[in-house]
Amino acid sequence: MSTRSHLGRCFEVWNRGQSWFWSVVDPNRNGGTIGAAATEEDAIFAARSSIEDASMKFSCTQSECWHLSMANLERYLMEVCNAAA
Repeated sequence: MSTRSHLGRCFEVWNRGQSWFWSVVDPNRNGGTIGAAATEEDAIFAARSSIEDASMKFSCTQSECWHLSMANLERYLMEVCNAAA
């Protein structure tokens, strides 16, 4: 298990078998997020996206958050499509 940081928040990435897992703890809200991915790179990307999404919710209007979410989705799809090519 390795601990990393993005935007000042820590997250962990680890693997079991052929799957990669990630978790982001939110100590201020007594919770967090966990997910699974096919590769380490995908797990890191998902964890970072989760951190970005959480920080957006507290610092933007609904319209701004929508546009930022769509930009994140577009970036993710471009990475997935480029990796598949």
